Amino acid sequence: FFMWAISGSGQPSNMVRLMAFNSATTLRRAIFTVTIYYSLIYLPLVFIFCCARVFMPGMEAESDRIMPATAVFLTKAAGWPWLAGLLVAAPFAAVMSTVDSFLLMISSSAVRDIYQKNINPQVSEKHMRRMSYACTLLVGALATLGAMRPPDFLQSLVVLVGGGLSTTFLIPMVMALYWPRANRYGIFAAMLSGLSTFLSLYLVGYLQSGPERRLQAYMLLQFDPLIWGFAAALLGGSLVTLLTPRPSADVVRRFFGAREK
Repeated sequence: FFMWAISGSGQPSNMVRLMAFNSATTLRRAIFTVTIYYSLIYLPLVFIFCCARVFMPGMEAESDRIMPATAVFLTKAAGWPWLAGLLVAAPFAAVMSTVDSFLLMISSSAVRDIYQKNINPQVSEKHMRRMSYACTLLVGALATLGAMRPPDFLQSLVVLVGGGLSTTFLIPMVMALYWPRANRYGIFAAMLSGLSTFLSLYLVGYLQSGPERRLQAYMLLQFDPLIWGFAAALLGGSLVTLLTPRPSADVVRRFFGAREK
């Protein structure tokens, strides 16, 4: 509950959606509405899958199959096996929507934000399109190769990716929004500090897992790597910001008004 509530706001795909709010009032209404929406979706899932352990014993060994297996089991028992296809199509449609969103986000970030803005600002639109196609194809191919050897429990991979994105972007985003002193050097340092700390703890846990090489995190002082990633990002970003030049007064005035301290 802590991870998804706090770190979910630090993921780039969610940040883009948050930019759509036109006022604080709309944001507050959205928070209230989405709380009810997610409660109606996820709380029943907890009860459904707990019940599934009772009437489908042995599924603990293949936890990732419990949802489609439950749909097939119940629709066959009700005499409507064709309904299983409709039930399973819904989550797979959501998966495809998320996958294509991340593919577009990764290719856009690599081509627009990194290559065009920092390496070759004069690049033509035709060349940009070709690079976008190539980047999307490359990332999709890498994801396909990774899916050929999935972890024992898919949720472990979801937690790894979600935590990595959050420790990379949440603290830098908070610094950029609420600290007029923040600059590009501090933001970049926070991103590197958070991600490197998070991945290092996962690497240590992976190496300590023994010959089976399981995807697990090393809990330093019994704290999740997410906590250490946030702490490292905050510390690294703050130190580098204070040791590097202030942003120009024009930039501060543009985003923070008269608050230039």
